[in-house]
Amino acid sequence: MSFKKYYWYIKSYLLVKKLDTKMKKNGFKLIYENYLSEGSIPPPKLRDLTEKDMEFIEMILEVVEKNCFNFFGNARCLHRSLVSYHIFRERGIPIDLVIGVMKKPFTSHAWLEFNSQVINDFPETIKDLKVQFHTRKILKGI
Repeated sequence: MSFKKYYWYIKSYLLVKKLDTKMKKNGFKLIYENYLSEGSIPPPKLRDLTEKDMEFIEMILEVVEKNCFNFFGNARCLHRSLVSYHIFRERGIPIDLVIGVMKKPFTSHAWLEFNSQVINDFPETIKDLKVQFHTRKILKGI
């Protein structure tokens, strides 16, 4: 494993742990204040992704997925999507965080999109969900 990948394993694990602790204490309020409120940093402008961006995205999605799978807490889709979104946002990569729900049976799910294309999940998984939060759409209105 390369030093770069090892670095991202450690960093993303620490982010998952920190996020899990904060969400247990503050719930969804943490997500709203950090990513969806007026005081949050707007998402990067949409642009074409470079080959380097694509390689980085693939690596981060793989690393975060493994960390969430092996996490001793209860890391789910929200952890996976938020940690990846946080890393991509820091790097200026225009990825969007999306959260959807279904009323009957009640279920919720979080995923990432680039230019309205799901990147960390299967489109079939989200087809019946109604989008409640979409970072680009919410922050566009602020």
